Amino acid sequence: MPRVNRFTRCVAQAVEQAEIRGTALSVGRSLLAFATLATILFSADSALFVQTNEHPLGMRCGGIRAVSMWCATGGSDTGLVLCRVMAVVVLVVVLAGFRPRWTCIPHWYVTFSLASAMPIPNGGDNVAQIAALLLVPMCLGDHRRWQWEAVVGQLTPSWRGSALAAHFVLRVQIVIVYATAVWWKLADPLWQQGSAMHVISRIPQFGFPAPLREALGPLLDSYWPVALLSWSIIAGQVAIAMSVLARRRFRVLGLVLGVVLHGGIIFLMNLMSFGLIMIAVLLVASARTTRTTRIAQPGVELTERISS
Repeated sequence: MPRVNRFTRCVAQAVEQAEIRGTALSVGRSLLAFATLATILFSADSALFVQTNEHPLGMRCGGIRAVSMWCATGGSDTGLVLCRVMAVVVLVVVLAGFRPRWTCIPHWYVTFSLASAMPIPNGGDNVAQIAALLLVPMCLGDHRRWQWEAVVGQLTPSWRGSALAAHFVLRVQIVIVYATAVWWKLADPLWQQGSAMHVISRIPQFGFPAPLREALGPLLDSYWPVALLSWSIIAGQVAIAMSVLARRRFRVLGLVLGVVLHGGIIFLMNLMSFGLIMIAVLLVASARTTRTTRIAQPGVELTERISS
């Protein structure tokens, strides 16, 4: 019972001090919207919605997916254009940071619609829709006109608790993503023996750019440089997974590792959307979660300073 009481007091104190509306949350949210926006702007409908025998319209619309934006319009040419325009408008507004309370649900709906309707979504699209959903409890209680404005005043206890819980769940989801990636790599003989990046670098669609591959030819054909690169990727993913549930200074370190890892993926493998989405969710995960409050002298409004 004492342990239960101690845990209850810790939770109550965390909720009382909870405040995540800082720069990391704002930048991460905008970057998440930008990644989806880039996918929609720079991908043709034929690339997003690949027609197959199983999905002749190029969309998965069974079950809950039927409520997605693209499925609701029936896949007609007019519907595709309308969905693209509406999605772009929503994502641009989210990117700008206007009224996070009003735009968080439309943001989730767009990411959900895209990820659920595409026959071949990548892992980044699925991560984006989960992250956008978990951003809803973090933003619904935010009355600011712009997410970039200074935080003045405190959220109500219910919204503080909801935001803190959603932030923690997002961090758990990130751990699952990286832990799963590490698990599959350790089960793959190519990653075990350290030759995975030698093979990956030569994949036509996602391999290294030809000029870079030619320039790095001697290194890519040497065992130890390739093995060290392959194993360092696994080590980096382990470190990121471990850091996400730790104190903020370790989460920031995990963010730095994530930027290096996914920045390399963007540059070397041309997976921009996936890389930006993972950097965005790591940014949100690194956000401060507590505050210190200072009440000014009489006649001066209450101000808050975001703290670690």
